[in-house]
Amino acid sequence: MSVTRFRAVVRTLINHAILCVGTTFVAAPLVLLLLASMHASGAIPSIGNGWALSPQAAVQNYRAVGDLEAGFTGSITALQMLKNSMILATGIAVLSTSVSLAAAYAIVYFRLPLAGFLFWLSMMTLLLPLEGRFVTTFEVAATLGLVNTYGGMILPALAIALGTLFFRQLFLTFSDQYLEAAKLDGAGPWRFFVDFILPLSWRRAGAIFVVAFMIGWHQYLWPLMLSTDETHYTVLRGLELIGLQSGPGMALAVLTLLPPLLLVVIFQRYFFQELVTQRDGQ
Repeated sequence: MSVTRFRAVVRTLINHAILCVGTTFVAAPLVLLLLASMHASGAIPSIGNGWALSPQAAVQNYRAVGDLEAGFTGSITALQMLKNSMILATGIAVLSTSVSLAAAYAIVYFRLPLAGFLFWLSMMTLLLPLEGRFVTTFEVAATLGLVNTYGGMILPALAIALGTLFFRQLFLTFSDQYLEAAKLDGAGPWRFFVDFILPLSWRRAGAIFVVAFMIGWHQYLWPLMLSTDETHYTVLRGLELIGLQSGPGMALAVLTLLPPLLLVVIFQRYFFQELVTQRDGQ
């Protein structure tokens, strides 16, 4: 074996070893959580305890989650909490992606006199997270009658400036020939947006959708502050209600991971291509 071939084999082995170690660190908490959901509440495994699985305990834990009817009215159920979280995350993902796309399109192509200032002003919102403006935001939501509504939980979380940044950077890589061709074709701003911008941006939009969905799915403090109605409980509030020290709590935690995990699996190609690899000219 030549020296060049030997070095290539060594590099390949090192890369695979790093990949295996990284995968282990990432997957270990998920595996431990799944194993913990298969134990009775008084036998949650820990360091020094046994890890023998109990199918009967697993069935009891997941059945307890399915039969959950908590709260004063019994309206807090696992299905209702998953539904609320799905509405919240999907609403934030769809609307924030749309708003970010429209904002970046206006900043790049409308040639506004204060476009640069408006863009950096929107970037400054990253320094003011929702948690830092709870009081004023709640006052506005209460004035508009948005307390205990899905709209009240979704609208304040729409300002995701990161999406505007990614769309703007994408649009700046587009050739000016697209705009010139649209003008020669007699296309107005709306037609140019639909026929040119959207087809070239849907991969980036899919990646932003995943990020925004994760942000919406993991919202805890704002829904807790805005909603007092038991029918608006999210899965994160359900975890607090049941308790992660119990078998059913572990089972609910596993179910909580499934929707975002499935979304990442479906959109992983777009996510890594558009936000990590940053392909040339795209």
